[in-house]
Amino acid sequence: MKDKMEQSEFEHIAHRLRSKAHGIAILYGFSQDDAEDVAQDVMLKLWGMHEAVECGSRIVAYVGIMAKHCCIDRIRTRRSDVRLDDTIEVVSNESQADMLEYKELETWLDKRISNLPSTSGIILRMRQIENRELDEIASILGISKASVSTLLSRARRQLLDELKRRNKR
Repeated sequence: MKDKMEQSEFEHIAHRLRSKAHGIAILYGFSQDDAEDVAQDVMLKLWGMHEAVECGSRIVAYVGIMAKHCCIDRIRTRRSDVRLDDTIEVVSNESQADMLEYKELETWLDKRISNLPSTSGIILRMRQIENRELDEIASILGISKASVSTLLSRARRQLLDELKRRNKR
């Protein structure tokens, strides 16, 4: 079993770990400033637990996972902020009844997307909500562009079928 990381060891590899976190944030499409924020968050979290982390090559992979999760959290936060802004705009332009119907449909759609197989749901969100290109999605997920297209098509078809069934009621 390897020793726990000491402060001097942390300081020695901190630059490399920070660069890894920054690079992952850039891959997720963050600006330089936002990527710096992600790297900073990861380094702060890592420092807070450095005494419990083992030394060795796995630390770089661990930082990669932490950076990925931090990026996903930030994307989700942005998405919820956008939805709130959209809802406020709908209130000012539409009647209360229209707003309730819109909110109900949005909730229904979110539930249906969440019920999709995980990869299909992720791909649909990345394409429709985050407006990512197929090549970018394929690169991020490590699958072919053809697979992305197929999964996206299936997810859309499944949602369309469920929407048709919902409207028949």
